[in-house]
Amino acid sequence: MNNPRDINPRLTVLNSRALKGLFTKIRDKDTTSVEFVTYSKRLMRLLAEETLAHLPSTPHTITTPTDSKYEGELSIADTHPDKVCVVSVVRAGDSLLESFRDIVPGLRVGKLWIQRNEDSPDKEAIHSCTKLPKNMKDMTSVILCDPMLATGGSSTTALRILVEEYGVEPHRIVFANVVCCPEGLRLLAREFPLVDIITCAVDKELNENKYIVPGLGDYGDRYFNTV
Repeated sequence: MNNPRDINPRLTVLNSRALKGLFTKIRDKDTTSVEFVTYSKRLMRLLAEETLAHLPSTPHTITTPTDSKYEGELSIADTHPDKVCVVSVVRAGDSLLESFRDIVPGLRVGKLWIQRNEDSPDKEAIHSCTKLPKNMKDMTSVILCDPMLATGGSSTTALRILVEEYGVEPHRIVFANVVCCPEGLRLLAREFPLVDIITCAVDKELNENKYIVPGLGDYGDRYFNTV
């Protein structure tokens, strides 16, 4: 595969040696649900921390216990967590949402019930319910959580709701996912070119059933043990 940023310039792929081992367990079809949850939580913690680090930040000079100055910085999530909303695409997105809340409990939360139609060859997205804070357009940053970016149907549906119905400016949105593929990245680059994307892996392609390969199967089913 060529540089994924050639497909979507707003893409950031995590660079951590820890990911290889975590993905080895998460991708394995013989990994139990308990193991899948354990290793997924470890991986999603890395993803959540990196995503928060991409939010707007301000310089902060502090004094260490040795009475030395340290020139640091804090993101908007640290200084004004009420100005950041984490929106999960239910159900799989809830797992990643909790990683953000574990790090910064004061973050605002939103939910979008979007599922892909498994009876359709194109697996188009079906939106059934929305629960978001009323002042979404006033948020400094919005983090969209959905572990898998496959066709891009669910994510573009979610983004249209945020942008067109709730007035969120696209450049304020960061889409965090565990695994993505070129097809989904291409669609987001075309439909929402100002939305940042942060992922742990870019896989090869979609198969005939619209699943990412090599992938890891149905993330929600494996995480919530409904396989």
